[in-house]
Amino acid sequence: MKEFRNDFWKFVEKLKTEEHFSFSRFSDGEVRVLQNKKLILTEDRITIGDHQNGRADKLSINEQKEFDPDKHQWVREALLKSLSYNKEGYYKGICCTCCQSGRHGMTPEAEVKWMIKESKLNTYDEHLSWSNLWLNGNYPVFLEHMLPYFFNYDIIMVVNEKAKIQGLPFKVKKDFRVGYNCMVNNYGTIKEVKDYIEENNIKNHLFLFSAGSLSNLLCHELYSFNQQNTYIDIGSSLNPFMGFPLDRRYLRQYWVHSNEPIMDIQKICKWI
Repeated sequence: MKEFRNDFWKFVEKLKTEEHFSFSRFSDGEVRVLQNKKLILTEDRITIGDHQNGRADKLSINEQKEFDPDKHQWVREALLKSLSYNKEGYYKGICCTCCQSGRHGMTPEAEVKWMIKESKLNTYDEHLSWSNLWLNGNYPVFLEHMLPYFFNYDIIMVVNEKAKIQGLPFKVKKDFRVGYNCMVNNYGTIKEVKDYIEENNIKNHLFLFSAGSLSNLLCHELYSFNQQNTYIDIGSSLNPFMGFPLDRRYLRQYWVHSNEPIMDIQKICKWI
């Protein structure tokens, strides 16, 4: 059986021993793109297919995106390849039944089973994990036990153009900047990073991605290109250090101790 906290410690150990790996996070937005549903995430609105809802909290610019099935099929195909790609050391975090909404034509259980099928792995494969592995109930231990190992590496980041990386607790050797809807508008960043790795003979570095769905493509393309580095999709976990708003419950609950009806910071996510 898989256990949320045990899976987390596995990756802490890999960082500690400097074992190279790639960890890609397929969250709710990626699920909608893979399902070929129209997706628009703006500061205050969410559009999925024909359904539109307001947001109670404002979504930061680095999380906003747009997928139009009529225009962006190449993005969906690239994302599907990153989900179905399998190689030793390549890990895929997928949505879990306790965090999926199940409001868009499939139950949470059906969505998770569908993601597992598309991953080309069995349900309990070692290379499958949670997309929320650094978040929710694991977030405090991420900050206390995983973040310190980042200091042992030369770090390269792909982040939003508005990110204030000088606020991070570690030094960034090189950063690549992306803008709105970067999975579409900044797809060329993948080649830029590949060229940088090749031209500078980059080895034993830690690559951190906070670039929406582009992070999935980076984790796949770069690990298949060069397995002598570690590549991690960090999602929103470091947003507070980079000057972005606390637009996730787990962030507000940790950093400003907000008391909300759903306490994500205490949630230990379950497997299927």
